[in-house]
Amino acid sequence: MLFFLLIFLSCISSLYSFNYQTVEHWRYLRQDKPTQKASYFGYSLAVHRSSLLVGAPRDHSPHDIIARRGTVWKCEFHPDSYCQRLPFRRDGEANVRVGTSFDNKTDQWLGASLAANDGNIIAGAPFLKHRINDGHSLEYEIPGGALIGKYGTSLSMKESTQIFSPSFLNWHSRNYNQEGYGEFGFQVALSRKPERIIVTAPGSFYFRGGVHSIPIMDKNWVDTRHPFTSPHYKWRDAGWLRYPSNYSSNEYDDWCYRGYALALGNFNNDDNQELIVSIPKLHNYRGAVEIMNSNLEERSIRTLNGSQMGEYFGASLCVVDINNDGLDDLLVGAPLYTVKKDTRIIPDAGRVVIYHQTPEHKLIRKQTIEGTREGGRFGHAITNLGDIDKDGYNDVAISMPFGHQNSSNTVYIYRGSKDGLIIPPTQILQKPSLKGFGWAIQGQFDYDNNGYLDLAVSSIHSETVAIILSRPVLRLQTKLSHSSSTLPLNCTLRSDDACFVLSICIYLVNNNYKPSKRDTLTYEIQLDKDKDQADKRLYFRESYKPSKKRQLRLADRVCHDYSLYMKDDVGDKLKPIRIHTEYTLSSKSDPNLVPPMLDPANSSFSYNIPIQKDCGPDDICISNLDISTTKSPNIYKVGLTKKILLNINVTNTGENAYDTKCFIQLPTGVEYVSANSSSIRNLYCNLMKQSDRIIVCQLGNPLLANTNVSLQIHTAVNNYSAIQSDPLVFHINVTSDNPDSKKLSAEISIPIFSTPELVLSGVAKPEQIGTDTSDSVLVRYASSSKTNDLEIIHTYTLHNRGPSDAKRTEIKLMWPMLPSVAFEQQSPLLYGIDLPNIIRVSDPKANKDRCHIYHSSSYKAPLIENEAKPQQQSFLEKFRPPITNNPILQELPTSNRPVESSTPIFCHGPLCKTFICYIDTLPIGHSVLIQLKATLRYNQFQSVRLRTGDMKSESFECLFY
Repeated sequence: MLFFLLIFLSCISSLYSFNYQTVEHWRYLRQDKPTQKASYFGYSLAVHRSSLLVGAPRDHSPHDIIARRGTVWKCEFHPDSYCQRLPFRRDGEANVRVGTSFDNKTDQWLGASLAANDGNIIAGAPFLKHRINDGHSLEYEIPGGALIGKYGTSLSMKESTQIFSPSFLNWHSRNYNQEGYGEFGFQVALSRKPERIIVTAPGSFYFRGGVHSIPIMDKNWVDTRHPFTSPHYKWRDAGWLRYPSNYSSNEYDDWCYRGYALALGNFNNDDNQELIVSIPKLHNYRGAVEIMNSNLEERSIRTLNGSQMGEYFGASLCVVDINNDGLDDLLVGAPLYTVKKDTRIIPDAGRVVIYHQTPEHKLIRKQTIEGTREGGRFGHAITNLGDIDKDGYNDVAISMPFGHQNSSNTVYIYRGSKDGLIIPPTQILQKPSLKGFGWAIQGQFDYDNNGYLDLAVSSIHSETVAIILSRPVLRLQTKLSHSSSTLPLNCTLRSDDACFVLSICIYLVNNNYKPSKRDTLTYEIQLDKDKDQADKRLYFRESYKPSKKRQLRLADRVCHDYSLYMKDDVGDKLKPIRIHTEYTLSSKSDPNLVPPMLDPANSSFSYNIPIQKDCGPDDICISNLDISTTKSPNIYKVGLTKKILLNINVTNTGENAYDTKCFIQLPTGVEYVSANSSSIRNLYCNLMKQSDRIIVCQLGNPLLANTNVSLQIHTAVNNYSAIQSDPLVFHINVTSDNPDSKKLSAEISIPIFSTPELVLSGVAKPEQIGTDTSDSVLVRYASSSKTNDLEIIHTYTLHNRGPSDAKRTEIKLMWPMLPSVAFEQQSPLLYGIDLPNIIRVSDPKANKDRCHIYHSSSYKAPLIENEAKPQQQSFLEKFRPPITNNPILQELPTSNRPVESSTPIFCHGPLCKTFICYIDTLPIGHSVLIQLKATLRYNQFQSVRLRTGDMKSESFECLFY
């Protein structure tokens, strides 16, 4: 005896839920006294009237003379009921016809497949053995059969049970190779139109497989004529159809398992149901699915092919109208499919391919859902759940019954929609303690008679069937009304209580659900939902808050009125105020009742209320803004100008412009001082952020039609050294919140005039260098040197006299690099020349000055000519550049030597070493020192036969920025 057990568990819950109950509320069917050997209870499931049929193909009753005959259990849809074995014909192994046929029902696997309609129940027994002797001492053991019972008002089916087996069809011409491993009854089905029994035999003819269609006669249910004289099998072969009717000799078709899965549906333009049969090993193990008409005509076959070798395409089939277009769609499972995702390879993850039927009855591949777990075999079982949430679309369950030790077996619930299945799944069902959970799944039955379809999921390893009940899904309708069409701005807290009244009515639209005292509905109204708390514009008058929560008993209709008021000085007067209502439903626990739930898509409601505006009959304000600007002064003089005045004029020649603002972007170095207006009494301007340097001024909310606003923005330059650009550019934008309002832009540009007076002076040490030993000064330098070299130091002073800062000064220094004796050697007279050293006299810490060596490519290296050639210019004369317009820093001569006795030496290009020095901002009255050091090969210098004179640093060019 199998009892119905009601178990409540709270330690495990499904991952997330829609309207199937969570796992702690599931109910379970188990065997009361399980046998030592597994019975495979739950191997197959079917629904018959108000009962659930459960196949247990290895079950053995202790009172049965046949070992492991198999059982079909019938469980009534009632919490207090228990399950009973269906009394199919229970005669034992016996001679059907003495000397010619004999039945062997041990291990026949009765209940391996199930199908039922209102009047009939059919159970497959694919390993039923029927031994036939043809009278010539040859015996054939033909496995497979199906038992069908005519189910009346009582449980007695013994007299109405019939056994079908292909061994009885033309039995005298059968042989072992044709049906010896046929497994007739592997899958069974009952078609509605035409009324026929459909049975598959995937092992017949070397496992090529086949499909059989057997008529159900209107008279006497099944025609009682039989080719045997024994009354044991009362039927005849009239109308028995088979596909394929003739088998080819092509061995390529062997072991393809035609008939592994079976489904019925309508995929053409007639009313008859078509057969959908899978062949999982066809086409080099890629698999295929065949769709054929009810007459099993080969010309009617359409084929859907798999794509991956070994995926077992067609291991499960499901026919369901997903998108509610009145046409059947097809789901095909491939549980051994290997998923390749990114860089991962997930073997045996499985997948389900979804085909939609077009109005022309073509099947197009619409969606694919892949498994995510290695070895999970997603798509092992698929079932049509019907419309479990009553949204108008059928829903689907897909199982993944395998996995590793640390993973749970899973059933996924997918909701249907007009576009197909909604992905990801709406609900995931798991029960870790049930091994193999999801082996078989069955929907489309109402176990608790609450009007919502429930689900049965089996676990053959745990020999348990879970009954998962659906919660009623309630849908609410909300209606809002208010005392005036728009929110008046003058309806404030100081106004009359009735200046604006909001009415809310809530209706329960589920006709088949009767509210009870257990159900409590809570709703919360949030005013001005889109605004932050500080910016809320509308409040409840009774609580001075923008939200209201209320609990009430669920009823068919509930209405409430609320008095509201507007906040003073509302900023946003253009956008409507969104009224948002959220609902929650709670029910007191009752173990005998399934609590209702709200449809997540219907658990909230939003409504917009416009604010009263003076914008004409269409209530849409179309403004027409214009902007003009002037400035003072026109030129900014560094060091002389302090204040800058911006005059901005904004005109609106259209309708009211709401929340009109003016934004002024200040250039770096300019600071905001103040603002005033002759047309706005309380002008409000401020900096948005000190770092952004943006001034924002409120011009009006609204800026009325046909009005003009004049602004005077006062700015100042307190530290002109911070100015980074020339000219000073002020960016001005005017915006409005009106729909389709465009941003107005303008610019005020003020050029910068800077006239610093820079003075450059220099000192050389030694002042002169010569070869005349009669000169006491020269003798002093020469005699004081203990080496053949002499250090030369030049120091230059750059001073800014004002009246403005020198923003950036560039100084070019060129030192002569004359060759040594007769210019035939390339050793320079000056060497050891370091980069110039810049010293800040006034502000040494703010030193951003720098120097670098300048390399010019405009001069080529000189060619040294033979000195013997006549009329040849000297090397120095040849490459001496002109010095016109090149200011030279002339050093003062000493008092002991006349100026005309010395002639400077000039250089350019490769005969010079050039330095570029950049002096950063030099404030008024500040100076910098530039010091340059080098070493002179003095002995070589004396040997040079040049005109008596001395050498000075060459030209110094100063560029100012």
